Parts: sequence; C-alpha cells; structure tokens
Amino acid sequence: MKKSFNILFVLFALAMPVLGQQKYKGLPVIEANAATADYRVGKDWTKGNWNIMPEIAPDVLKVPVHGKRANITFFTDRDSISFTVKAGKSYPFYVRLNNQYALTELQGMGFDALKFNEKNEVPAYTFLYEQNNGNSYLNTLREQYNLDEVIAGATNDTEKALRMVNWVHKQWKHNGMNEPTRNDALTILAEVKEGKQFRCVEYGIVTAAALNSLGLAARTLGLKTKEVETTEFGAGHVLLEVYLPDLQKWVLLDGQFDVMPVLNNVPLNAVEFQQAIANNYDALEIRSLSGTSKAQYINFVYPYLYYFDVKFDNREGIALKRETIDSKKSLMLVPVGAKIPTVFQRDKPMDYLKYTNSLVDFYQAPLLETKPATAQK
Repeated sequence: MKKSFNILFVLFALAMPVLGQQKYKGLPVIEANAATADYRVGKDWTKGNWNIMPEIAPDVLKVPVHGKRANITFFTDRDSISFTVKAGKSYPFYVRLNNQYALTELQGMGFDALKFNEKNEVPAYTFLYEQNNGNSYLNTLREQYNLDEVIAGATNDTEKALRMVNWVHKQWKHNGMNEPTRNDALTILAEVKEGKQFRCVEYGIVTAAALNSLGLAARTLGLKTKEVETTEFGAGHVLLEVYLPDLQKWVLLDGQFDVMPVLNNVPLNAVEFQQAIANNYDALEIRSLSGTSKAQYINFVYPYLYYFDVKFDNREGIALKRETIDSKKSLMLVPVGAKIPTVFQRDKPMDYLKYTNSLVDFYQAPLLETKPATAQK
C-alpha cells in the first residue's frame, strides 16, 4: 500500500508544473534567466545553440521529423517544455526573459528529396578550375601556411580533404557580422592573425583556395533556402565542393562546421547530401575531425539545401579578369518545378545568375586546362 501511495505521489508531483503552468496570450510560458537554451530531439542534444530573442516574433526553431513524429524538449536554465511534433505543424510558446516575452515557435520539418533533370548527358556550360600549375598566388599560400604538412601522411584524396577542412575550421571562430577587406584567402588569413573572425563565406573561400593550392579542383558553393526571396535574413549559407580524382566525383565540405557528409563510405556532393537526408538519414554519416554532431549540423544546413550556385570562373588570384557567360558570373541549380529566384532577402537583386535544373551541367568533371568559360550550343 505504501509503495502504491509513493508512486501516486510522484506522478502527482510530476504533473503539478503542467497543471500550474503559466500562460500569456493563451500560450504556455516557461521562465529563463540566461539568454541561451538547449533542446533535445529524441536522444540528440543541441546545447547552447539557441538564443532567446524577444525582438524576433516568432523566433522559429525547425524540428527535424524523420518519421511520423518527433519528441522535443526545450530547456532554459530554469525551466523546460516538451512537445510531440509532427511535420508541417507549429507549436508556439513563450519564454519569459528579464520580464520580456519571447514568442518561440517549434515547426516540424519533414524531409523530401528534391528532383532535378538527370536525363541530359551533355553539359550546357564549361567552367574554369585551378590545378596550380605554377600559380604564384597559390604557391605563396601553400608555402606560407605549410599546407603540405597539414596533409602529410594522408593516404587518399578524401583524407587530404578532411585534414584541410579541419585545418581551416580551426583558424578562427565564426562571426557572421565581419567581412575581410578583400575576399581572397591570403587577405583573410592575414587578418585572422590580427584577431579578426569571419563568416561562412570566408571558410569556403579559404578551404577552396587551400585545396586548389594542392592541385585539387575546388569551388565555393552558395546554398539558398526555398524562401530566399521573402526571408529578411539568414536565407543563405556558403561552403564548398572539391573534386576528388581518386573517386572521380564532387564532394561537399563545410569549413565553418568541419564536416564531410558520407553515405555507405562514399563522400557526397551537395545534392546527394540533400537526398540522403531525406531517404537514408540513419545510414548517413557526418565525418568531422573535430566531432561535429550529425543531428545538429543537419538541422542547421537542411533548409539551405534547396538552391545551389557556383561561379563559372573558379581560378585563384587577385587581379584576375573573371570570365562570364552572357555577362553572368554564376550558375544556379534549381529543382524541377521550383520558382526561379531573382531577389535575395527581399531587396538584393540576383542578376548575376544563369539557371539550370540539369545535374550534368552542375556536376560535370572539371576541365583543368585554362581556357575561357563558354556556353555550349
């Protein structure tokens, strides 16, 4: 009898916070003293990565739902709240911080593989890439930062790429508000020595240049969300892809997070990564020499894996006259049936793009000889 009474008492005590939970404007409220929060989706923790911001209403947290539903608990330093989340559904609540109410909204995020044109066999464009055949700029980068030592002992191109992206990742801490005086690797690294920190863009630029200096063709890759035209900020992310000759394929790397996505021991390009998240999440691996969390990284990057763009001219140097096609400097890969975006974050024209939905246009093997980028008839 005593045991039954104790169990009932514990159950009653656990229910008390729910029964007595405060409400504001009809929504539940949790308390916070600190401006950062943690959350757990299933068994996967994300700690210290959520900023409580009353000035953003609602402040949306995308919750990955890989099955029919996902269980999430949101933790402040004082309180917590739990939901069972379904894809496409929203779950709003308030966090009270310093007597201000931060409207927070959990949104269940489902995963659908994008469709592209896979029938075309002949690419419609050619691109320029580096191979570092006597490129003085790249040789300066390679020698000044001892990049041969970074990859010393690597047994294949995949390992070289992993070591290099890890080296760049460790050079500075991410700061999304700072820009260098010039967008080239030597300038960025020189200003890092002065104590400056930079954005995702600069991780992409430096990692691509470092790999190019070693003779591996690489290119920065711009990612943009489906809502790129209407989102006020945070609609884009920059990383890179490198062509690994021993695998004869393009592979995604992210210097900001120090990651390479891999499925069944095969490194993936950006489109393959998007489709693996949708179709093979459990088998998908995030390789990272600094131990980046698979769940945390995918939760961050998945919304950006919708539009993809790269430059036609990926040569390295400062005083280059960049080749264009029809006065456009970049090619955007657009999903079949998707809207062609022409504006970035409401008011910035994207008038530098040509568009395709053909994978062979975007993922052709690099032509490494130096010749102008051209459109093929």
